[in-house]
Amino acid sequence: MYTLSQSIRARGDAGDPLPPAFASLDRAGTRFLRGQVSLTVAGGGTGKSAFMLAQILKAASPIPAIYCSADSSADIQLSRAISIVTGIRMSESVAAVRRNDISSYAALLDRHPVRFDYSASPSIEDIEDTVAAWYELYGEDAHMIVLDNITNIRGGSAANDDDPFGGLEALMDWANDMARTTGAHVAGLHHTTGPHNDGASPIPMSGVKGQITRVPALVITLHKPDPGTLAASTVKNRADRSDPSGSTFVELGFDGDTMQITDDAFSTVSY
Repeated sequence: MYTLSQSIRARGDAGDPLPPAFASLDRAGTRFLRGQVSLTVAGGGTGKSAFMLAQILKAASPIPAIYCSADSSADIQLSRAISIVTGIRMSESVAAVRRNDISSYAALLDRHPVRFDYSASPSIEDIEDTVAAWYELYGEDAHMIVLDNITNIRGGSAANDDDPFGGLEALMDWANDMARTTGAHVAGLHHTTGPHNDGASPIPMSGVKGQITRVPALVITLHKPDPGTLAASTVKNRADRSDPSGSTFVELGFDGDTMQITDDAFSTVSY
């Protein structure tokens, strides 16, 4: 047990922000803090995987990260990563990957201390083994652990008719324990409820599928008001500003052809 003043000893790295990828989100107080859990929520095809991959690859300084990519296979993530770090079109990245010819990009890619696990349906134990393997290899824990998507992970308690998302609530509790134990930021990616699947309008906290927002300290919802913009609404934030309605958001430039997410349009909009 700790007194309040002694609690500084128990903090470790908890609460330290990871290096930001987008100055506009940082200015808005939306930061990925170590020792905490976040959810990034969007409809299918909106760009949540690209958004999270960009958080790692475009960060102001390298983020030692484990990316559990259950939702996307190695060829897709590698193609996205090549486009994110080089700015070339996805069609060129995909072609290079299919030819098994990425030597001209290898040096750029390998500057980033991120490791991928491509198990399509990992168990909690599988992820714990990956986290332990990182520690064995590097002598310290990763600073970020990405779970993409949380619905692909086997674990937690079983769902039932009364609580169909009970398993995801338990999974969030496990993720929170993982964040506290390792000091990493654990970032889960998740889906919206049906009415918000088109991703065209702001998504409130009530639009999170299964309403599993109790545990995460940070919940971001993403939508595309137009093809060239990716809007991020911080609907829950224990450390700074938030708007549960989703109607306050940061606009980022988005070019799907090259997977470029930028601060080109960085105004915070309310209505």
